[in-house]
Amino acid sequence: MLEIALAAVFVAMAIITIGGKNMSTAGVSTDSPVAPVGDGSDLPCPWCRAQTSDADRHCPSCGHRFG
Repeated sequence: MLEIALAAVFVAMAIITIGGKNMSTAGVSTDSPVAPVGDGSDLPCPWCRAQTSDADRHCPSCGHRFG
């Protein structure tokens, strides 16, 4: 009987922990390094975060080569 009660407590704690993580990050904007800049069609340079376009082979700001 004690084992069942302990298992129920652990399951409840896991559900609360997982639910709490999802609730705490809901609606919060994070500064992700892959977040779109501007209209969302292009990604920023991963080194200097300058705006780039899909046709760029190098960053127009810092000169790092993509790919």
